[in-house]
Amino acid sequence: MTARIPVLICGGGIAGLTAALLLHREGVAPMLVEKHAGTSPQPKARRFNPRSTEVFRLLGLMDEVEQASAPLASFTGMLTGTTLADATWPEVTDTLRERLAQHAKMPDLSPAPSVLCPQDVLEPVLRQAAAERGVSVRFGTELVAFEQDGTGITAELRPPDGEPYQVSAEYLIAADGARSPIRTALGIPRSGHGHLADNLDICFRADLAELVRDKPFNLCRIENPAASGAFVSVNGTDRWLFSTSDFPGSESLGEDGWCELLRTVVGAPDLEVEVLSRMHWESGMYVADRFSSGRVFLAGDAAHAMPPMAAAGANTAIADVANLAWKLAAVLSGKATPALLDTYHAERYPIGYATAEFSSMASGHLGTMLSAITSDDAPRIDPLATLFGVQYDHGAFVPDGRGPAPEDRYAPAGRPGTRVPHAWLDATTSTVDLAGPGLALLCGPDHTRWTAEADRLGLRLVPVSDEAWLAETELPADGALLLRPDAIVGWHSSSEVPLADALARMLNTPVEATV
Repeated sequence: MTARIPVLICGGGIAGLTAALLLHREGVAPMLVEKHAGTSPQPKARRFNPRSTEVFRLLGLMDEVEQASAPLASFTGMLTGTTLADATWPEVTDTLRERLAQHAKMPDLSPAPSVLCPQDVLEPVLRQAAAERGVSVRFGTELVAFEQDGTGITAELRPPDGEPYQVSAEYLIAADGARSPIRTALGIPRSGHGHLADNLDICFRADLAELVRDKPFNLCRIENPAASGAFVSVNGTDRWLFSTSDFPGSESLGEDGWCELLRTVVGAPDLEVEVLSRMHWESGMYVADRFSSGRVFLAGDAAHAMPPMAAAGANTAIADVANLAWKLAAVLSGKATPALLDTYHAERYPIGYATAEFSSMASGHLGTMLSAITSDDAPRIDPLATLFGVQYDHGAFVPDGRGPAPEDRYAPAGRPGTRVPHAWLDATTSTVDLAGPGLALLCGPDHTRWTAEADRLGLRLVPVSDEAWLAETELPADGALLLRPDAIVGWHSSSEVPLADALARMLNTPVEATV
């Protein structure tokens, strides 16, 4: 008899593992399958912004993530030079000074830090957490075929040993990478700038601790006749990555040739070097025209492949699954109708496309991308607004009539469709931490008017007395806002729409069904 599961996740990378953990938090028991035997052996994504680490906080994994990222905690700057040995910090121009000042304000806007944590270090943390929490995680198991109809998904899985077997699922999340076989099988086309460059990453081991002691760097741009590109810190001591343009003959260079090339761009002729791996990869912008098809949902690179210029790929993937997980949970529990799932594409597609387009503003190797974003000619954007103040145009929220949030500065003011502003409620709890499981009603200190209705509608009621936060969200003492599990505001009491009606609109249910 075919096993029936609520959600099948294909892909055991950051998107898939995070989706599994978020679904588990919302009371859903997913199954995750990954065709490879283990997590990524490559560092790949490393920078995780506060919006992503806020998700790890909600999952109770912040201690583990900070421990995993500790080796690179001080590796924050960018260098440039002809070799790593002669590389120096950039000149502090007025433009750079302004950018540094903007980034210095980030800790005031989030309970979570920005961290450098290589993907090959982070993924095992997520995998272990999923397994310890009882999530069915099956590495070495390939999804070889699937069919869907109005009642669900039937998937054929091939385990590492033994005969293929079938599982039946209500929904399928395709987190199976940029080449996504699931997206291909669905016939979903992609748009965007397409191919931009062919690149090559060389992951190597060499003791560079003394060389970088006085210049701990995140990225180091190299312009050298032998090879131009960028060094990437993996652990800050003996694991590094050099990213360059792929070139004819790279496959036949040989181990000695690669070691000699690395010695040249490091600037240390006698350096002992061990090449750990080489990975060819395409820099390009490919965004799926639809993020869902029937009961199948695309997430991460399967939905939007983008260059690493803005370090946005994995962060956008985490935001995807945070948006999707609670909606699947609400539908599966009967609290929402399947129409809620249509808002996944409506909310995430514009963000995914815009992020991929911005990340594609420079083509070439990683060093070229760094040059583009650090020059005075780079687009002037407010990182606080783009990170914390983005507003969905339409979706699972009810506008309150205040108009869109500003794009040139951080001032979301608790508008529906924006991330809830952060304020510390005590020494360890932020307003952002109140997101999920389920929906919560955050209200001012005079909350008598909301108590009975929150209980009737099945909402967690959380009084907030912080005056600065109330002022920032434009809530009076007897006001309230509805908080989604992905930390997005769904409704604000300044709206003319009553809370019960707003909840019904969000979940596409009759008012009676929300009781």
